[in-house]
Amino acid sequence: MLLSSFGVAFADGDAANLFKTHCQGCHGAVPASGIEPIKGQSAADLLKKLEGYKDGSFGAQRKLVMENVVKQLSDEQLKSLADYASTL
Repeated sequence: MLLSSFGVAFADGDAANLFKTHCQGCHGAVPASGIEPIKGQSAADLLKKLEGYKDGSFGAQRKLVMENVVKQLSDEQLKSLADYASTL
């Protein structure tokens, strides 16, 4: 799969790197204590949550951590990341 916007392409490998860099520490195979597992969630649900963190409309006790992570990512990167994470 290849996603492209603004002249920048994001392939599946890029999404895997995004996950490894930004998500795996807390949401890996064994999620950190009290953290919702990603496994089993659809791409649409994950994207909705990521967009909610980015615009401030979603989140609970770790909202600030997630907001700081997703603010660094473009909308295309969030979509690519959600698509990848839904396959875990």
